[in-house]
Amino acid sequence: MNKIGTNYIFPLITQETEDGIRFCLENKASDCGVILYDRVSGREIVKIPFEPSDRIGNLYCKTVSGYKASNISYIYYAGGKLISDPRATGLVSGREYASAVTEPLKAVINDSDYDWGSDEHPRLKYEDSFFYLLHVRGFTKSPSSGVKHKGTYAGIIEKIDYLYDLGVTCVELQPAYEFIETECKPGIEPSYGYGVSKPLQVIPGKLNYWGYKPGYYYSPKESYSSSADASAEFKDMVRELHKRGMELCMQFYFAPDFPESEVLEILRYWVINYHVDGFHLMGMNIPMRLLSSDSLLAGTKLLNDHPDNIDFESLNCSGQGRFIGLYTDDFRYPLRRLLKSDEGQVSDSLSLLRSNPENFGRINFFSDYQGFTLMDMVSYDRKHNEENGESGRDGSDYNFSWNCGEEGPTRKKKIRELRLRQIKNAYSLLMLGAGTPLIFMGDEFGNSQMGNNNPYCIDSPVTWLDWKDLKKNSELSDYLKDLVKLRKDHKILRSGRELYMIDTENCGYPEMSYHSDTAYRVSCEYYSRSFGIMYCEDKGESLMYAAVNMGWENKKLALPRPPKGFDWRITYSTDPESLCKPDTKELEKTFPGRTVTIFQTVRFPAGNKTGKVKK
Repeated sequence: MNKIGTNYIFPLITQETEDGIRFCLENKASDCGVILYDRVSGREIVKIPFEPSDRIGNLYCKTVSGYKASNISYIYYAGGKLISDPRATGLVSGREYASAVTEPLKAVINDSDYDWGSDEHPRLKYEDSFFYLLHVRGFTKSPSSGVKHKGTYAGIIEKIDYLYDLGVTCVELQPAYEFIETECKPGIEPSYGYGVSKPLQVIPGKLNYWGYKPGYYYSPKESYSSSADASAEFKDMVRELHKRGMELCMQFYFAPDFPESEVLEILRYWVINYHVDGFHLMGMNIPMRLLSSDSLLAGTKLLNDHPDNIDFESLNCSGQGRFIGLYTDDFRYPLRRLLKSDEGQVSDSLSLLRSNPENFGRINFFSDYQGFTLMDMVSYDRKHNEENGESGRDGSDYNFSWNCGEEGPTRKKKIRELRLRQIKNAYSLLMLGAGTPLIFMGDEFGNSQMGNNNPYCIDSPVTWLDWKDLKKNSELSDYLKDLVKLRKDHKILRSGRELYMIDTENCGYPEMSYHSDTAYRVSCEYYSRSFGIMYCEDKGESLMYAAVNMGWENKKLALPRPPKGFDWRITYSTDPESLCKPDTKELEKTFPGRTVTIFQTVRFPAGNKTGKVKK
């Protein structure tokens, strides 16, 4: 007989210990236990009941000796029913993706003996990060991806060099914990008389492609693995990312009634066993105050849309650093409205571009998994969700998008060129913002979901990246790489606080300043659609100016006078012709509509104090 309390070791997962295999089940029934199976053949080995001495409250824990964890699978029973282990660290592999699940699944115990080598967490600051959000299956499932292991963690490993070259520092995964993507129940045909009914054939329910639902939170998703060992493949992915100095962030969805203490144990488990660097926590009632005060999670990125209940004063005193992140739509919609030339957006846009809270990071994005992709944002005026099977009732009706003159795909060259320019404008605003930039997979080369702004139930080329677009729209990815490099080269764009609007270094220029057709004066009138932003670093030795004109017509904007011995030069522009025009010495310049132009100061050649070109 077990001594009460000796088997209760947190977290309450089934795991192998020095004394045997410890099983844990949370259940109110008195007749419950565990059934062991041979992992290879599936043959039942033994049925082991739980004893009253194994119980405290509604929790049963029992250590069973004589069996090796790697040789068995198991399932619980209670009240005459079989129950999958909700805290399983793995499920029996072999189930095909989207196959119907009508019976409880057997669990396996993942081996924690993994050679991490010299693996270390990169511990990147928010201001030095660039997030890339992806769906594990959709990222490489298409034949155009060119990878061997399509739609898997291994497929991501094959694309790490690509992500690294793009400048990505953190890969964020849509739910990659185990969840049942297609659940269904057997039906019953009408009675044929005499009380006799005939069971119906099971009909699968609607696919949950995204995975925002309760799941097996301690287990990596088996169908996202190319091998029978999803745990090892997931760890391989994390280790390879870390080798390139890149982080991994996981999305977790929790129902409103999910126990707060269990959330804490789940995050601890993934940090300890899988070396995960961050979590995007979704759902109501996420216990951010509890999580942020946990010593083990200190330094792990914790992203949520409600960090307002956190005691930042105590966090600052504890020296745990700036690891909380705000993840909301605050940036997306006002900047989208500015991009499509809506009125009254300048003031809010400037505020959001500057916003950089001292206590927590801000994630800025134009698109993520829900809503239009960047390409669809400039290609469709309305959603096209017919394939979802909900008669267009699903998905947001407020996308703040503009099709640039024609709905959907077009052969018109001017419209295609305008769409690419608008995407480049979005890149520019995103990378000039003080918050941490994020893009959704494929946004770097114009991936489209054919106008579907809510493809939560679609597993097809609509949601799989078409990597052929990478070659077709290479100018987009090339431009984004240039902006990532610009951001990396200039600390002023990666400050850990909001920039001052005053001259704190007595160099003649504020850290940040706003401009219109008059230097140092911004026009925030309702009809305004243009502005200039200047950044100053190195005590005035390096100035950068972004001229933003989202109106239709040409607009004059004034540049401040550069320091003595320096002149303004165009570095980047979303208007190709602007890069070809001869530079002028006038500080008031005309900018075409729908463009962002970035200037930097350059020093005159030695011996040339005027900047004039000598004949």
